[in-house]
Amino acid sequence: MLYFRPRKSLYLFQSEERVPYQTLKAWALDAYFDFCRCSGLVEHWSHEQVLARVDYSFEGGFERPVEDLMWRVILLVLSGGWHPDGESRARQLIVDALAEHGLKNLLADVPVDEVVAFQHDLKILKFI
Repeated sequence: MLYFRPRKSLYLFQSEERVPYQTLKAWALDAYFDFCRCSGLVEHWSHEQVLARVDYSFEGGFERPVEDLMWRVILLVLSGGWHPDGESRARQLIVDALAEHGLKNLLADVPVDEVVAFQHDLKILKFI
């Protein structure tokens, strides 16, 4: 079963600048590709195992709550809806982050074009 975990620490990927949504997606897709190739195809891991490995690779989290929220949305999209239990858990982590921090507060310092792209994904996923 795919299990999305809440972050224990948000300081692994610290930087002075916030990591943009597009960069987070690129990192996720790069890791997803590598793990599908090396673990999925070569070692016959399941899709759930590959996604868990992507999540685990960034287990320490990110410096900012908005980065962690964006990462959670990206992982949810990559799950493709194929794993109902994992999707439910991922959605709950996103809902919890939105309730704790508020979307407006999280996106306060994010450039408008990035806000539009992120909110587009949130709308498709029915979070807003």
